[in-house]
Amino acid sequence: MVMITIDGLKEITERMDEAPAQLEEGTKITMNASMAVLHENIPPYPNVPNPTRTGTLGRTLGSSMDGGAMGQPQIYEVTPLGGANIQGRFGTNLDYAPYVIGEAQAWMHYRWWMLRDVAKAAEGKIAELWNQLLEKLAAFLDG
Repeated sequence: MVMITIDGLKEITERMDEAPAQLEEGTKITMNASMAVLHENIPPYPNVPNPTRTGTLGRTLGSSMDGGAMGQPQIYEVTPLGGANIQGRFGTNLDYAPYVIGEAQAWMHYRWWMLRDVAKAAEGKIAELWNQLLEKLAAFLDG
């Protein structure tokens, strides 16, 4: 699990008590945009000759062997938890995925990227999306 903390979000959301619908809608839109950034940053399969590759892992992540977004991942959920609290879930249900791209990565998959590294690589762009939301919410409050 990767969590991204946005400076100033708590202060703005506390001020948004009078406009909960705008806050929830803004966080939902921004989380969906954040998930799209994560999705488009899925790397290609490692360049290792293997004639038995099926591409299943990539397809279940909504990607191809060439990386990027190309379909719907098995796990792609945005759940509002109230106020500014929102959860995004992205991934695959494949039972072997943790051993290839997860925290339990097996030694024979050391050439593979890890999903947490994809999230870390996308963190700057995702933080930018949330900072844009903060600016919009601040303008709404001032406005």
